[in-house]
Amino acid sequence: MFRLIQSNSIETLAAALAEQLLANTPEDPFAVQKVLVSTNAMGRWLALALSEQLGICAGIDFDFGGRYLRNLVRQLAAQPSDNPDPWEPEQLRWHLAQMLPQIPGSQHWPNNSQLNRQQLQFLLQLSDTLDQYGLYRPAAIRRWLAAENLDFDAKPLEASELWQAQLLRNLQNKAKALGFDHPSERLLHAPQRLAKAEELFKQWQQEGPLHVFGLSSLAPAFWQLLATIAASGRRDVVLYLLSPCNAPWGAMPPPINNETSAVEQLETMLLYKGHPLLANLGRTLRDFDWQLELISTNLEEKFQRHSLPSPPLKEGATLLDQLKHDLATGLKGNPLELKAEQLNLQVIHCHGDRRQVEEAHEAVLALMARDPSLQPRQVLLLTTDVACFAPLVLATFEQPGGSSNPRHLPIRVTDRTLRQRNPQINLLFQLLALAGSRYEREAVLDLLLLPPVAQAMQLIDLEHHQWLHLIQAVGITWGKDGSHRQQWGYPAGGENSWQWGLDRLLLGLLIEDPFPAEAAALGEWQGIAAHGDPLLTAALVQALIKACETLFDFLQRLEKPLTPGAWAEALAEAVQGLSNSAGLNGWQAPELYELLKPLRTVPANAPLLEREAVVLLLEEAEAQEQGRYGHVSGAVTLSALEPMRSIPHRVVVLLGMDEERLPRQDNFANYNLMARNPWRGDRSRRQEDRAILLETLQACRHHWIATYTGTDPRTGEEQNPAGPLADLISCLTTQYRCSDGTAIKDLLVRRAPPLRPLPVAPINGLEALWPANLDWPATETASSDLSELQLFFRDPARAFLRAHGIQLQRKPEQAWDPEETELDGLHRWQIGEQMLPLGVDGLSPAAWQQQQGALERRGKLPSGPAAQVVSANLRQRSLALLQIDQQLQQSQPNSQRIISSGVLNAKRKLQAWIAHLDANQTEPRPTYLIGPKASGEQEELISLCLDPIDSATANTHLALLLKLHQEGLNRPLPFEPEASWLLLNYRL
Repeated sequence: MFRLIQSNSIETLAAALAEQLLANTPEDPFAVQKVLVSTNAMGRWLALALSEQLGICAGIDFDFGGRYLRNLVRQLAAQPSDNPDPWEPEQLRWHLAQMLPQIPGSQHWPNNSQLNRQQLQFLLQLSDTLDQYGLYRPAAIRRWLAAENLDFDAKPLEASELWQAQLLRNLQNKAKALGFDHPSERLLHAPQRLAKAEELFKQWQQEGPLHVFGLSSLAPAFWQLLATIAASGRRDVVLYLLSPCNAPWGAMPPPINNETSAVEQLETMLLYKGHPLLANLGRTLRDFDWQLELISTNLEEKFQRHSLPSPPLKEGATLLDQLKHDLATGLKGNPLELKAEQLNLQVIHCHGDRRQVEEAHEAVLALMARDPSLQPRQVLLLTTDVACFAPLVLATFEQPGGSSNPRHLPIRVTDRTLRQRNPQINLLFQLLALAGSRYEREAVLDLLLLPPVAQAMQLIDLEHHQWLHLIQAVGITWGKDGSHRQQWGYPAGGENSWQWGLDRLLLGLLIEDPFPAEAAALGEWQGIAAHGDPLLTAALVQALIKACETLFDFLQRLEKPLTPGAWAEALAEAVQGLSNSAGLNGWQAPELYELLKPLRTVPANAPLLEREAVVLLLEEAEAQEQGRYGHVSGAVTLSALEPMRSIPHRVVVLLGMDEERLPRQDNFANYNLMARNPWRGDRSRRQEDRAILLETLQACRHHWIATYTGTDPRTGEEQNPAGPLADLISCLTTQYRCSDGTAIKDLLVRRAPPLRPLPVAPINGLEALWPANLDWPATETASSDLSELQLFFRDPARAFLRAHGIQLQRKPEQAWDPEETELDGLHRWQIGEQMLPLGVDGLSPAAWQQQQGALERRGKLPSGPAAQVVSANLRQRSLALLQIDQQLQQSQPNSQRIISSGVLNAKRKLQAWIAHLDANQTEPRPTYLIGPKASGEQEELISLCLDPIDSATANTHLALLLKLHQEGLNRPLPFEPEASWLLLNYRL
């Protein structure tokens, strides 16, 4: 018996499932009841719902519908168990690789004995396409295997298409030799084999009915297999269908004429008489219902349909409830009048992704303020782009102070990738990204400071920013050593490489470098300049050297093409060797082992793989494991659209409903014959995305919100919402209206301001971003030291955060590369600052050659001829600045002089003013600030004079600055040097 239980409420379906499970409890306590679901999220939610209905959810096996039926067909076919099935996509790709010469255009590929990323991408796509052929066009594939070169409409194949049929026959000959039938043949013989499967019937008798819950799509061949199971009388099939409408084509079928098919007439009737949302967004639902109609026709009295009634519509129902009720009837009605307070659907027009998240946050907070019973776990955020929106959501919803902050909402991201959850897998992908590269300073350091590596290599004594500052100071830029740099086309020599820098650090443990105060030779040995740092100990230097040597040894193995098995072994050894994985949590290593499975379970004659091809293979394996965990928690859930689209929540928020993001396009290959002439029942990502909006409306219980980028934040150009969202707005505009005459669209769609307004007074009980009466006392007190005072006023906001243990993780400016001869302003300033301490004598033509070499050996200048090109103009400017300093020293011997190679901007003027106050505490004296007035071609070197002031005035000003310093450690100061300088000039 095939029983269909249908409802527009998933809770009602869950209650019906609980009733069926209870009524068919197996006699054997160890037997399990089988429930087929569509996603891990559905299985997780259903287990919780059944535990509420039954008291406990035990003895139930949740499986995916497609996977279960594939395994059933394979089991019925009794294929050999000693070899992997060559028709599985994971195996088919490798057999196709052996037949690359048979594929048109493959002769243009450089080398068929090893696979690059492009070739492997093609093989993955081709194996998936052939697999879909066997599942959705089994009859046509059987004709191909019988040497009939006909397309899927039984017409002769074109000459350019014959290669697919011939390739499939060659694959069949190879599989037959191993004892395997093609999946299309297995589907053909499955009904006959099912009738004789006595052992399987005994198992089914213990398990009871097969429950299929919430599936929205399934291949027609699998529907026929389910119908065959139900018709056999050995096992009932119960389908629980979540549908917004019991009659997708409307309540009354149209008159049937002989000129067009019944389905075409139903589609025409729906277009003119049905509900607009069903007509525009319900194609997937109608295809699903069409499959069920075919099953019911074939099964006749063995098919039963039960439509569970929807709850009655209450008086004063909200717009969302009214919409669900209208969808359930499936018919277009007259416009209904609603009051403004009944509108619980909201569309927010925003300026970019960040504003979407901020508006969603404010909307959820406002709902929670109006309804204290609303909990974070009852809020669901769905997005079209998890990678883009997850950081924005975490930064906006999770506020400082945690639960004590009324604006804080905890977030649980369900679609986190394996590399985001598992440090070992993250290490693996970073190894693959680094292998074959130039070993850039930041990339190597980022890998070495990953928590498992840093712990295993004993590099945890310093923070990441400290290590980065240290490596930059040494002068390391890229390259393992001189020979590695030569491979990239650079001259012989290891300057600025890792080996060169590590040698400098090792020498720095033995001798100090007094340069530029004393002769450069005192800090050198055999052409290596020592580099020391107070933070470095001998143990840390040795640990860094050992870590780099270990890393580079493993990377060397990953740079050449290897067999899949050798790749799996090399990657596992590298991860274990770098992270000491034996001491890590037990769950991490099995996940890594499972991720490497596509490399381990391959035929012995598989071709070599290039590194990028391995990355592609592992990315595919990672994507299959994504979204398995975290679907139900106590926090606000952030998920992709597909996994949780049907899971009920009180508040559902859709982020990123932009025209360019939804619906997504079907990425079919140009040789895919199914895409040229789709049939009903074929999967379509575009149609499934359109149906998702309907499912989210059904899943919402209280308030539904959608945000989209309606205005480009860069150009100001108006943009359209996603197609499904535009259909919803159009439907609501025509089907409903407000009782006061206001257009419902004016209340439904809200334009958010381009920037988030800063609240100055409490809103809905929520405080402003930084209340005026709130202090955050720092554990340290302001120091009266001159350098500390100058450091604070250089960036007060950064100093405030640092006083509370918060380090801003800014991406450091890229230092100059040895091959660069044109430097930007920052790098010109850095090199200029290195020249000024040399003095006039050190920059003279006679001494400059030696000084230049000393700077090269210390990584302050590029090596070779590039040093002369880079330093020529900077040397002349530094000499001019030093000459101005000498003149002032002779004319004003009591003065304080500050030389800067950078433009005398507001920050440098403020630093000079603080130094001037400090110098005038004892006796009045002038201060001269020497430097360029502006940058560019018309650069002018000037000196600014700060007149002497008496000691009392200097101390008064310093006391005020120290007071501001202390206050700035306890609360943010509204101070920015450049803006304050412009305001001062304006007032003067």
